[in-house]
Amino acid sequence: MRCTQIMGLSQGALAFLEEYAMRIPKKQCPTCGHVTGGEMAKSIYASAVDKGMYDDGPDLHQYQMKDGGILQEIVQAVIWSSGPMIFLCLQDKDGNKHFLWSTEELAGVA
Repeated sequence: MRCTQIMGLSQGALAFLEEYAMRIPKKQCPTCGHVTGGEMAKSIYASAVDKGMYDDGPDLHQYQMKDGGILQEIVQAVIWSSGPMIFLCLQDKDGNKHFLWSTEELAGVA
């Protein structure tokens, strides 16, 4: 079956964000004790829907970092294998790309 496969960010990028991205403060309901918050501070800044097979590519997020910086997801590569496989990496405000999928990883899926 042909479909869009969103490979997303590499494991290195996800680990980095877990460590260094700001988090939304946790709040606890005084009545029931339910806790909300704690997730990464991120927002959608763009879309890559046109990269998907049926305009179903991913939304692209930007992350607020603990040091005040911002990192944005960008499309690193789209490789066809029974449909588009969309690989993301991170980019800083100066246009430097971080946590790129390796050539070997990209070649291994085609």
